[in-house]
Amino acid sequence: MGPRVCSVPGPAWGAFEVDVWPVEAVVPFGGTLRLNCSTTCLDPSTRGSLETSLTKGQSKNGTGWVAIELVGVTEWESSPLCYFNCGGTKKTTAARISLYRVPEQVILELPPVLEEGKTYPVTCWVSNVAPMRNLTVTLHLGGKVLHTNIQGDPRVGATNITATFNMTAQHGYHGQDVACHTELDLRPHGPLLKNTSAPINLSVYTFPAAPQLRAPHRVEADTEANVSCWASGVFPAVVAQVSLRLGNQSLEVSIATSGDMVTAQATVQFLEPGKQELHCTVSMGPVTRATEGRVDVYRFPAPILELSDPEPLVGTNVTLTCRSPATNPPGVWLQLHEAEQILASGSQPQLQLMVHKGDHGRQFMCDANLTVGGGTVVKRTSAQLTVHSPPELPEASCPSTLTWVEGTQRALHCVATGVPAPAMACSKDGMEQQVGTELQVTRDHAGTYVCHATNALGTQNHNIMVHVEYPPQLDDAGCPPQRTWLEGQQQQLVCVADANPKANVVCSLDGQPYDITQKQGTTRGQAGIYQCRATNTHGSTARNVTVRVEYGPEMDDTSCPQNWTWVEGLEEALTCKAQGNPTPSITCSWNGQHQALEVPQLVTREQNRTYMCIAANHHGNVTRAVSVRVEYKPHMDELSCPSHQTWLEGTELALACKADGQPPAWVQCTQDGTMRTLTGYHNASRNDSGLYSCMATNSHGSAQRAVTVQVDYSPVVLALDVQPSPTVLQGSDFSIHCSAEGSPVPTYSWVLPMAPNLNYSADNSTVMILGAGAHNSGSYVCAVANSYGSHIRNITIQVARGWQYDLTVVAIVVVVVLALVGTGGFIYYLKTTACKKDTAMDSIMLSPHLS
Repeated sequence: MGPRVCSVPGPAWGAFEVDVWPVEAVVPFGGTLRLNCSTTCLDPSTRGSLETSLTKGQSKNGTGWVAIELVGVTEWESSPLCYFNCGGTKKTTAARISLYRVPEQVILELPPVLEEGKTYPVTCWVSNVAPMRNLTVTLHLGGKVLHTNIQGDPRVGATNITATFNMTAQHGYHGQDVACHTELDLRPHGPLLKNTSAPINLSVYTFPAAPQLRAPHRVEADTEANVSCWASGVFPAVVAQVSLRLGNQSLEVSIATSGDMVTAQATVQFLEPGKQELHCTVSMGPVTRATEGRVDVYRFPAPILELSDPEPLVGTNVTLTCRSPATNPPGVWLQLHEAEQILASGSQPQLQLMVHKGDHGRQFMCDANLTVGGGTVVKRTSAQLTVHSPPELPEASCPSTLTWVEGTQRALHCVATGVPAPAMACSKDGMEQQVGTELQVTRDHAGTYVCHATNALGTQNHNIMVHVEYPPQLDDAGCPPQRTWLEGQQQQLVCVADANPKANVVCSLDGQPYDITQKQGTTRGQAGIYQCRATNTHGSTARNVTVRVEYGPEMDDTSCPQNWTWVEGLEEALTCKAQGNPTPSITCSWNGQHQALEVPQLVTREQNRTYMCIAANHHGNVTRAVSVRVEYKPHMDELSCPSHQTWLEGTELALACKADGQPPAWVQCTQDGTMRTLTGYHNASRNDSGLYSCMATNSHGSAQRAVTVQVDYSPVVLALDVQPSPTVLQGSDFSIHCSAEGSPVPTYSWVLPMAPNLNYSADNSTVMILGAGAHNSGSYVCAVANSYGSHIRNITIQVARGWQYDLTVVAIVVVVVLALVGTGGFIYYLKTTACKKDTAMDSIMLSPHLS
């Protein structure tokens, strides 16, 4: 908010303003404040001041401003005025000052122990605070706001505040801190001031129902019993206090808690008969709940059962009496019985009987029944009748025959009847045997055992026959694992098992049953591994029996093919095998010499032959002829395919190129640089000359050879060339070149006019004349020759002087013109460059003559 300005018009210095800062101020009670007054008056002599009832302190001023200190401010609200006089005009502006006082004390009032579900008043005392309109009081529980109270009181001045809240105790409040918080919010012109009371830690308890007591309804005197008391649904269970009392006697208890349950247990010793009172008390905070119970304590000694003779002989009389000592309370009812059968009852029942052998071991009982505490207590005393009798060995307890199984745990079982218990002794083959002791059964335990039972009244004898059975066993004696049979002979597969009872033996080969009871003719199909199984009631055992069927050697195309094809340079072996058992040995020979062909070796052409192979074992031998054909890739050399071949043009010829190979190779020759292939005979021409690539191929590879073909022909003169011109002037130089072809290259010879100025080239194909003269005129003949013939050609040269040359030229032109007119070509001649002088002269001067 900007400063408040009060303006009074004045013409002396024009309009001006008066400002104060701060316009609104919040100051603690008794505090100090500085107000700044300023003006826009242009009069440098103007002065300002502050009108207020507050106590002023130091002040400072300058041109257009004044700062005044207010000290010990105690007016809760005031509005001092700033003023300035400018040119006789006074203007003022007011500031607003409010005082505050921080609470001297914040106190929380609340009982620390609460019962869950109950509502309690909570009071926050805030002392000497101002202004109340800016005060907020909140109740915090565990750091969270539980309730808020905003005062909003417009009264001025410091006062004491009481904020009251209602709080319902909840289970989750237990162990939480409760505190009162105050906020004096003086913003935006003052601070936010906070205060907090000392926290109170809450204890919230739950105790919904009275405790329960567990104790026996009746207890025998001079005995101990366990009693327990518990309360459920309590919280916090760990603070519950539990006590137990028997009458006025406090009991030592052990207290345990589990969740919301507390349990107290005690061991109580009940000494005297009568009714005893038990009390249980549980305290939770200020609440105490109790429960009680009653125990009937009685004295009840066990009844007495008497026998007139506890160990009578068979046939004597015995009296049984059932009686009871004194009880508290009195009123015992007695019963004499055997198992569930009541024999006699009353205050002192009796029973008389004549004992027989079957009475031995009979169990008699005397029951005493006492009614106490709304129920019946029963006590029992028992006695066993012992009837003396001589030894007996009945079949049921000492069987005449025993059957044992080998490998099991068994005992010689023979129990004698008789009282006192007879002593037992058994022997086998004069050797004492243990009776009733388990042992590992073996076949040696089979036989007759003689047993004697003896007590003071006599002796009884008995024989026991022990049979030992065992599962089958197949051993080498009854079922040899290896058999060797000879093809064609009668054989039987014998396999007998050692077993008790006798075992059934079945043998099979490849899953098919085999009759072992009959002899059969031996075939190779009977060879193999037989699975023989012996079975009786105690199990089974299996044994593999290998039957080997032997026979003489045999060879056929499958085991030893008659025709073999090998390739030169590869490793091969003559893997010729023979059927036979035992495995035959095989030897191969050629011309009576042994050949170690069964070992892999490099194939050579010398192995191309027929071998005789013999297979033998101790049952015979067999012979077989084996032919080996050795193949190899093509080969060409100078003899089979000359690298240089000469032909004569016009003759019927073929390219002489063959290859050595097996199978025979196919040879094809192709002229290099062309697609032209020579095969078979044809009429030779000079176009056949050149370099040929000859390729020989079969299934094992190829061979290549370069062949040069030269086609010869007779020579021929192609041209006679005069240089520089056929027109020769006296004194000039000229040459005549003879061009020829032929194969072989022809030689050159000349027939010339005799002259001293003749010169020849190295190959004699050119004649050079220096300084031509009249003696060089005449016919020049070139002759060429080679081994196939010769050929000549001539030209006439005239050496002329200068005028003769001009006449000659004119004559030549005339002749040419006439010739062209005569042929209709005159016009064409004029249009071509042939009309040039030198060209025309050359054409006329060259007059070749063919021989």
